Amino acid sequence: MKTEFVKPELTVEELSTALYQANLKLEKMNKELAQSQKELSEIYVNISHDLRSPVTALRNFLDYLQSLDSKDCEEYGRTVKLMSDRIHYMEQLINDTFLLSAINSSQKILQLETVNMGIYLEDFFYSCEADRKYGKRRLVLEVPEYFPYQAAIDCRMIYRVLDNLSTNALKYSHEGAVITLSADILDKEEILVTVSDTGIGIAREHLTKIFNRTYMVSPARTPGQITGCGMGLAIVKAIIESHKGRVWCESEPGKGSRFRFTLPVTC
Repeated sequence: MKTEFVKPELTVEELSTALYQANLKLEKMNKELAQSQKELSEIYVNISHDLRSPVTALRNFLDYLQSLDSKDCEEYGRTVKLMSDRIHYMEQLINDTFLLSAINSSQKILQLETVNMGIYLEDFFYSCEADRKYGKRRLVLEVPEYFPYQAAIDCRMIYRVLDNLSTNALKYSHEGAVITLSADILDKEEILVTVSDTGIGIAREHLTKIFNRTYMVSPARTPGQITGCGMGLAIVKAIIESHKGRVWCESEPGKGSRFRFTLPVTC
């Protein structure tokens, strides 16, 4: 039995326009997929590179231990300490890779709870004050005394964000520098958190790239060397965006940096 032909309600011109728009969307999706595949490939290259160095070092340390004629406890202890440091680095890299993959996948890893952000930020600040690694920096807290705004957050994840940003501020500043943790409210809809420092700063051309998963820090951030594969700030970005927030950096070489992120206010 023949099916009766039904004339489409759209004109040929309208159908052509719709087809053209569909092709544009498909082309955009293909470009995004190709970019994601490229980034993934670069991540594997960077991780492989970063893992190769400590693995080689561990092999050399073991060979050295086996070559020692006498049981020099001091020499053994020093070499074992170096091996332990390399193992810790590899563990951290593997854990960061897993965390970033989990956040960017469909896995529901966030454990949200509604907290008062003023109190939460104060608690984090005082934990930093008690940490000896910040002993040669001046820490400043600029959270209003009355800051009643709440946000639904995974406390462990946001702590990771604050810790990454504060550690960066420490790493890229000199003795006596000021590291400030502050909070504000934007249109009563977003909580704005800022971690700023008076450190070496970042050149303008790098600001749009530093949160990329595959961006390797240039001499603008680490003079004289290239380090890491950009995992720390990529994790910050992934965590904040998983909380429906935004993150960015404002900086000027020689004057310091301000890393800022937002979180939606919970009514």
